[in-house]
Amino acid sequence: MVKGKKGALELSVNTIVVIVIGVTLLTLGLVFVRGIITKANDLSDKAFEDANTQLDSLGGNINEFVTVSPETVRVNAGDTSGFVVLIKNVESASYNNIMANVKTSADALTNNVKCEFLDGSETKSVKSPLGSGAQDRIKIRVKTSKSSIGSFGCEFSLSGGGIEQSTYSTRRDIEIIAK
Repeated sequence: MVKGKKGALELSVNTIVVIVIGVTLLTLGLVFVRGIITKANDLSDKAFEDANTQLDSLGGNINEFVTVSPETVRVNAGDTSGFVVLIKNVESASYNNIMANVKTSADALTNNVKCEFLDGSETKSVKSPLGSGAQDRIKIRVKTSKSSIGSFGCEFSLSGGGIEQSTYSTRRDIEIIAK
């Protein structure tokens, strides 16, 4: 009769050991994933900070409706980077309900490169109304995978609100170089 109790006790100890090891591995896994996400966010924040600094250095010299900084995005395969688009109404007319669009080339999509707004969408509303001299900055994220090596393209454009009648270009091509 004593042997039965000893077996039950060993089973309980083994169960507790397995649970402790499982919780420990789960905790280590969560810490690892959190570290990766934090690193990716830090890289994105640095890219956007650099782009904003470049735009600020232009000062009042912006005489285009759409200005992209940087125009060539260099990113390590598997990392996330980004760029900033400055939309400035350099005309006397005011525009309402303008939509910003970002489109990733088919070649880029095939190679797991994706350009998108920070919320993951491909379309976003621009500040409205966009009066003469008014501006809006939009951040765009570039996501790659480990296999994304090469040169790819994304297109940024504006549409709606009568913006198509503008004498200024309302689209820009951005080169993505993944290495």
